[in-house]
Amino acid sequence: MSERTGGRFRFLVLLGCLLMIVAGFLPWWHAGGESVDGVAVPASSGIGLEGPGLVIYGAAIAALVLLDIGYMRGRWGFILDAPWVYLLLGLVAGAALGYRAWELWSVGYLPLPQRSPGLAVAAVGVALVLYGAGTGFGTRRA
Repeated sequence: MSERTGGRFRFLVLLGCLLMIVAGFLPWWHAGGESVDGVAVPASSGIGLEGPGLVIYGAAIAALVLLDIGYMRGRWGFILDAPWVYLLLGLVAGAALGYRAWELWSVGYLPLPQRSPGLAVAAVGVALVLYGAGTGFGTRRA
């Protein structure tokens, strides 16, 4: 049996959560700013701290709180500092991210990373949380 400890998956979860938080402050969509038949269309954009983006932000904050409590408790452990909890939070954030991407796509906006860096950063963050939680299964506590 391998000598893996539980600390490595927590680093991936931490990194993913930090990316999800940063993504909330980046633009998720941008429309307008062009000229149509000589008439300037006003530009508008939105950040991730609206709608389903709040769920992603909340899941990241909750995971960071659980990581912090687990770190403070140290070797005595904390029942909610477990891979299945981070997996559940990652799935909730992933569902909210998918819903937000569907919302943007349904109004005719194709969310490309160049025009919506917040959405792309959130996707990377959610993927890191899910991957980190997945690698945490089968590890033993340090």
